[in-house]
Amino acid sequence: LDYTNFDSLISDDDTRFRTFADIDFLMDFSPVSGEIHFGFSNEGVDLEQAFLRYSFNKNFNLTAGRQLTALSYEKDESPSMYQTSYAYITDVMADVREGGKALEDFVGVTKIKNTGEQVSKGLVAERKKITDMASTLFDEKFEITSDYLDNYPIVGIDEEREFELPGFRRNYVDGVRFNYNNGRIGYVAGLHNGYFTDSNHQNNGNIGLDLAASFMLIPGLELRLGYGYEKNDAYNRSISGYNRWASNFTSAVNADRANRPSLTGHDFYAKFAKGVFLFPESDDISQVNLQVSYQTGGLTLAFEWDMWDVYVIDMWNIMMLANYQFNDVFGLTFRYSHENFEMEDDVPGGGEGSSNRFTIGPIFSVTDNLTVGIEYSHAELDSTNTGDTSVDELYAETIFSF
Repeated sequence: LDYTNFDSLISDDDTRFRTFADIDFLMDFSPVSGEIHFGFSNEGVDLEQAFLRYSFNKNFNLTAGRQLTALSYEKDESPSMYQTSYAYITDVMADVREGGKALEDFVGVTKIKNTGEQVSKGLVAERKKITDMASTLFDEKFEITSDYLDNYPIVGIDEEREFELPGFRRNYVDGVRFNYNNGRIGYVAGLHNGYFTDSNHQNNGNIGLDLAASFMLIPGLELRLGYGYEKNDAYNRSISGYNRWASNFTSAVNADRANRPSLTGHDFYAKFAKGVFLFPESDDISQVNLQVSYQTGGLTLAFEWDMWDVYVIDMWNIMMLANYQFNDVFGLTFRYSHENFEMEDDVPGGGEGSSNRFTIGPIFSVTDNLTVGIEYSHAELDSTNTGDTSVDELYAETIFSF
């Protein structure tokens, strides 16, 4: 059970109690074993993981089924975390009521989706000019642009095929993965339907891949390096209708200008038509992940760095964490995270922004099975799309594990 209070993340505060339960089944019939993980909430029951493992020896195995992605320092379930919330504001927004829209506003996806609509409104406003121009300047053979607008309705981003931001971390994906670990060196290589989205097929070249390596440099000091990739055409499909329209419109404009060069100076051509754009295409999502962690006695230190390419959005982030377990009852976590994003230069309506988030979280072990965690986080957000905002978060969580 946890209690959350968000201030200023979205138009209204989000304050609520939430209850979650996880039940994991582990089966061992060596050399074959398996796991099934269920997640329960008031929204329903989710099959988180379900996979078989075949162990060739004590170091090397093959897993097949639905599995957790490998490229994140923070785990997917509360009992394995040093605080209540995840580090990055992109993860926090995705978990808040109406937070998905807030995240799209912050990163600029909403603005991209609206840009095509703005072109449509602009052309509608220019209709009278187009009609007047056709009647005063054109004879029939010069009405190419006017005819095109009459015959092909103006389109924006396809609402039925809108792309969404991916799940950046801790996704559950279907596929196969090779795993090797001898205690000092570990390797992972996997093939999946998707890695960052809920893609359930590999049609049209859609595919998900992950590669990772870990090294125990000295006792307690571990280095991890990983790469995740997904080929996904969701973004391209969402812009394809508009791009087809804009390409044909531009061709019609150029044909008119070729037939009568003097039209180039007309307001419609000089000020508006040349501003009709094409969205750049992209069908790739990728992540490079670096983790360094050190544990000695009751002290845990961790550093994480990611570099992202999300369709037409370039992102990077860092996280630094320090946890100290003072005794069997009390532990304390300090954490800082920074995220930075920027749209590619040729993205209409694109922008840039960043976030800085600070967390303090005491954890109390009431019994061997009952833990209480309290957390306060504060984030400063700066975006060309939403301006400067701040977020205050308060969490209280009880965890009963057995």
